[in-house]
Amino acid sequence: MERKDTELDELVREELGDEPSQEAKDYARELYEKYRLPSTPPDTEEDA
Repeated sequence: MERKDTELDELVREELGDEPSQEAKDYARELYEKYRLPSTPPDTEEDA
């Protein structure tokens, strides 16, 4: 999960321009968790 946290932090920095406050990071993480799409399992050979 560390990778997703890093990617989310980078996205917040890109959107806000500067280093965001901890409050902004927490809010972005809350929105991310609430609205993220469920991950889909990779296709297996049986499905093909």
